[in-house]
Amino acid sequence: MKIRTIGVLATVGAAFGAALLTPNASAAPEYDPAMLAALAADQGSSPRDAAARLDRERDLTAALADLRTRGVQVDGAFFDHAGRLVANTSDPAAVTAAGLTPRTAARGERALDALAAKVERAIGADLGQVQAWGPDVVGDRVLVTVEPDATSALVAKLSRMDGVAVERGAARVAPQADVVPGRIMDLVPGTNCSLGFPGTRNGAKVLLTAGHCVEGNPDILDANGTHIGKGIATRFPSADMGLMSIDPEDTGRGYVDTRMGTTVAVKGLSKAAVGATICKAGNTTGWTCGKVSAYNQTVRYSGESTSTKGLARSTVCTEGGDSGGAYISGNTAQGMTSGGPADGHDCGFNQGSNATGSYSYYQPVVDAANYYGVTLTTS
Repeated sequence: MKIRTIGVLATVGAAFGAALLTPNASAAPEYDPAMLAALAADQGSSPRDAAARLDRERDLTAALADLRTRGVQVDGAFFDHAGRLVANTSDPAAVTAAGLTPRTAARGERALDALAAKVERAIGADLGQVQAWGPDVVGDRVLVTVEPDATSALVAKLSRMDGVAVERGAARVAPQADVVPGRIMDLVPGTNCSLGFPGTRNGAKVLLTAGHCVEGNPDILDANGTHIGKGIATRFPSADMGLMSIDPEDTGRGYVDTRMGTTVAVKGLSKAAVGATICKAGNTTGWTCGKVSAYNQTVRYSGESTSTKGLARSTVCTEGGDSGGAYISGNTAQGMTSGGPADGHDCGFNQGSNATGSYSYYQPVVDAANYYGVTLTTS
């Protein structure tokens, strides 16, 4: 009888067995030392300072959630370069008392969402010239990324819209699944992705991943070719969320494998504020880190006639084969890799915040868990 555990994210090749033999998920450090070292190098600080920053982001995020629970008007929030949590609000006194920084002269998140809908209508038949668009709460605008060869007429039309900024993308974006036989989350007949977050639904063991990874409900194998589950549901390309069943004899674990011999415990799930520190593990690039850039992004993936909506954007570097992999902020699950630029860039492996690359998109795990009715496995 096969009895195995399935971590929050799978590893590559021979590393699979070693990583899953971690004695106990509860023994996982609150913050992985390698993650802190990478963040410290990126920020020009010490690992202790990096841990303090994560603690501060956690505490300010909790304060923001408390404000919203109490009915204080907050219309979007983000971490600035100084580490302050800036909140759009009509009640600056309450926001200041909670330790946040108020911003009163802004369009706000709801107005930006409405403006993004107007942008979509303005794009219309020119969709093939556009890569992505969505709210940029930091810049208080809607940012549109067009193809490198987009016409000047389209750029001018969109740029004339009040509150809209246009940039030319470096390359087309694509869902990041490679054909790499023998790696973790091999999808019969051979496409490769990364495992995301395990949990339960109506008592059954399941795992949340990218929707494009489980199109057609494939059988799913580990690096040794052993069956570990099967795709059972997908939403793609309208969104990029999918569900895999976990075989009865296998067990999902509530921690992320950093791919460097350590794990990070998952304590819950959320949508971290824009600007929050975030890392992901994937079977192609390992452990890479960055910041949350934006939410509610609409992306037109190469080869798809329908746009993918509701994605988050980050500065985390990803490559093909990372799709489905787990994003985490501190100890809070954030999402699963969806896609990124298909420009041949090389993130390196386990480069933390030093990985090269411009941006990536991920499916927020909160939305996927709510849609499928999944309760995440935590430590």
